[in-house]
Amino acid sequence: MTRRRMSTSRVIRAAMPVLCFLAACPAGMAQKLEYAPLEKSAVLERTKDVPASDSLRAARMRDLFADAGCNGRFLQEQPSSSGEPNVICRLPGESDETVIVGAHYDASAASQRPFDNWTGASLLPSLYQSLRQRKRHHTFVFVAFADHGTDLAGSESFAGHMSSSESRHTEAMVNLDALGLSPTKVWASHSDKDLVHSLVIMVYSLKLPASQIDMETAGATDSEPFAARHIPRITIHSLTRQNLEGAATPFRPNNYYDTYRLLCGYLAYLDVTLKPRSSVE
Repeated sequence: MTRRRMSTSRVIRAAMPVLCFLAACPAGMAQKLEYAPLEKSAVLERTKDVPASDSLRAARMRDLFADAGCNGRFLQEQPSSSGEPNVICRLPGESDETVIVGAHYDASAASQRPFDNWTGASLLPSLYQSLRQRKRHHTFVFVAFADHGTDLAGSESFAGHMSSSESRHTEAMVNLDALGLSPTKVWASHSDKDLVHSLVIMVYSLKLPASQIDMETAGATDSEPFAARHIPRITIHSLTRQNLEGAATPFRPNNYYDTYRLLCGYLAYLDVTLKPRSSVE
């Protein structure tokens, strides 16, 4: 990501929830963001003891969402062609305008992909928790996709079951790929420029590291079925050039937690800045 000079705000941290006052925002007026990031130890705990099979991973995702407070009709499963379900947690907002946050939970079996996306999927419940403490304008839908290797079975099933109305009211799809291998990365060439711009604002505001690495060589990603339905999308990951060339690198907890903090602020920022697409098209 090209770093350019731009006005940023001071991030003021008080007691939980964190209050972030952004002096620079697209409309030129201050926006107050409220979100409650978890302690580092709680976020990292969800990355441990990774289930070996996809069926066990689906069950673990249900448990993690439930532990985060997502229960009842807000926690659902959706069949997919992979044989395992998408695990869906809904955080209802004041409107039907929706932001989808997704990551696939399947175990990688490809030798050219020597990293596991459990770190992306297991972050979803922590992101849900960071936003649930206050009423949101947008409805947030957190989806653990039941992909199978390079087959986007889970995201294709989810997008394929969206009605035309649901597609029109989805303002953004935030796709998380493998996280914690390095500082935050964005796949800019496969991301909506306005969503990337919003991420840059939060990078500068929170003073957290991020850069651009496109990942065409890694194959298709879960944002593709949504892009095909003209839904703005962004892919956030941590893959390095080494990873894209087939090398394994260790999980870095500090980088992972930094990405979590950035995503907490980013989702809260999107909630107050995204406009209905029908009003801007």
